Amino acid sequence: MQNIRTRNLYILKEKLVSNMKRHTLCAAAVTAAAAAIGGGLFYAYNNAFQHDPKRQAGIREIPDGELYAPHKELMLKNIDALLKEPYERITIRSHDGLKLVGKYYAGPEGAPLILFFHGYRSTAERDASGGFWYCRERGYSLLMVDQRALGESEGRSITFGIKERQDCLTWVNEVIRRFGPDIKILLAGISMGAATVLMAAELPLPENVRGIWADCGFDTPEGILRETIRQRRMPEKIVYPLVHCSGRLLAGIKVDSVSAVESLRHAKVPVLLIHGEEDEIVPLSHAYALRDACASPVTLLTVPHAAHGISYYVDTDAYWAALDELCSRAFSDH
Repeated sequence: MQNIRTRNLYILKEKLVSNMKRHTLCAAAVTAAAAAIGGGLFYAYNNAFQHDPKRQAGIREIPDGELYAPHKELMLKNIDALLKEPYERITIRSHDGLKLVGKYYAGPEGAPLILFFHGYRSTAERDASGGFWYCRERGYSLLMVDQRALGESEGRSITFGIKERQDCLTWVNEVIRRFGPDIKILLAGISMGAATVLMAAELPLPENVRGIWADCGFDTPEGILRETIRQRRMPEKIVYPLVHCSGRLLAGIKVDSVSAVESLRHAKVPVLLIHGEEDEIVPLSHAYALRDACASPVTLLTVPHAAHGISYYVDTDAYWAALDELCSRAFSDH
């Protein structure tokens, strides 16, 4: 009897030890999984959204590649000349309390104003190095802004135009306050800046906004994030959910909540879309989707042999002609 009782106690002890080991292994597995997911979220946030001055392109930093090489000298010449031009530094507060900074280059008194937004992790001086001289030649004022979390502007997160479009509206209202109720405004942007102004099209823009000029913009934040993941040959089904969640938890945005395509269905002003036909960052298909969705008069200029963001330099004549047509329509009082 004593042997049976001892054997039963031994069996019970072994079961308890086995259960404890199993629970310990489960807890370790859960902890490891949580750590992996948490690390993935922070990695995704850091790469997609986080402010990082070390990863911002320099003003004179031109991308490598055979499509950029023929234009590098002129681009640098224009950038250096722009950096010597006098400007007025303007600051505003965003809808969520950030200090945003812009550089104002005055045209003749009463001139229309181009409000320009640069691209992802880029600078206004580089991205507007061609457009600046167009404004000078045509007698327009230019306000180049540093997008949130970039340049001199405050912010922890880049949000692919989602919060930046609200900044665009704030800038518009500041321009009207500063320069008077009769000021005529053209919204302009390149890459993420183009998406910013396009996604602002559905906001309650004042009638002072007469048109939109968008160079190589993407269709949706979700679309360009998925495209970038695919271009980097990463598993989209794993990486995109991490990016989406990191945007929601750490950047305070839903990357699928705003769409330039949907915004253009509510557009009320003429729109000029420009896109390089050799753009490997934002595929040309995005431009066609934007064009087809636009409810207002829209022109699409595609530039052969132009990579991302250099259509101006590849075919300056066509670029200026398209801008002249837009500005004539936008700034006309008839």
